[in-house]
Parts: sequence; C-alpha cells; structure tokens
Amino acid sequence: MDSRTDRLLSFLEEIDKYKLIEREIYLKGRPQKENDAEHTWHMAMFLMLFEKDLPKDLDFLKVMKMALIHDLPEIYAGDTYAFDYEGRKTKKDREAKAAKRLYSQLPQDLSEEFTALFDEMEENKTHEAKIVKAFDHMHAVFQNSIEGGKILREKNVTKEQVDEYRKRDSHEYPIVNEIYSKLLEEIKKIIN
Repeated sequence: MDSRTDRLLSFLEEIDKYKLIEREIYLKGRPQKENDAEHTWHMAMFLMLFEKDLPKDLDFLKVMKMALIHDLPEIYAGDTYAFDYEGRKTKKDREAKAAKRLYSQLPQDLSEEFTALFDEMEENKTHEAKIVKAFDHMHAVFQNSIEGGKILREKNVTKEQVDEYRKRDSHEYPIVNEIYSKLLEEIKKIIN
C-alpha cells in the first residue's frame, strides 16, 4: 500500500485539476473566465480580510478549511452557475457523489475530516458553514461587480434574480447584510 506521503502527493496532483474548472464569471480586465482555484483563493482572502468583523465565537480555522475545500468536488461534478436553474436541481447529488469519490483518495483521517467539513457546509446549520456559504455567494456578486456584470448581461440576469440570489443568505450576521447591500447597489447600476 502507498505511504501517507504518496497518497497526499497523489491527492495534490488530483486537485491540480481544480485550476481547470471554469466558472461563469469573467475576470476583471481579462477576456477569460475565472476558474475555481482563483475563486477559492479570492474568497479565502475575502474572509480573512473581514475576520475581525465576523462573530467572535467562530472557529476561524474551520472557516478557512471549509473555504478551501468547498468547491473541490467540482473537479468531477463541474461548476453550476448560480442562475442555471436546471443545473441546480441536480447539483447537490452530483457534488455529494463527487465529494465521496474525491475525498476517498485521502488517508482515512483526512477523508473523514474533509467529508465532515463538506457535509457541514451542505447542511448549512453551523455558524461556520453559514458564513462560508454567504461569502461564497457574495464573492460571485463581488466578482460580477468589479468586472462590470458582463456575464449577467450575457445571461439576461435581472435585478430581481440577483435580489432572490441574495435572499438565500439573509441571516443574523450584520456584516453579511452590510457587504451584500453595498455589492447589490453596484450590481443594480450595471444590469437592466
């Protein structure tokens, strides 16, 4: 059997594919779209920069771990655009199967940890999961805002659809509501 080191290196090689998963959001000032790795890095920075504004009782290491692994199953499941209503119908099932396939490649302790983090994110009941999910969604709004909303216009996304998207994360965290309000003001200026 492979050593732990071999399995970890093999997993790192497998998740290098993450850089190839294209999202439906353009990069600012570039003709290409963002990939999952760019999204995850930027979202983790978003969380880190707002750490002092988040609830003090959060397990921030858990938040960062969730942020870093939250989209890894998309290596096999692909990215599902927020306004792809048909794709969203099967997203949860596709990503759960992909997570099981991907995380089973890790040594047992890490497989269990990654699976537990992924499941916690999917259940969206803990403070950590809610914050990560909200920042994940806010990052998409932020990226659309800074690049000028090109994909929103291409896909004919309306202000009402953006408002509905935002309501998925309407909850008890004042900083989430404050950031969303600012981002949505900008988005509404650039889409019809």
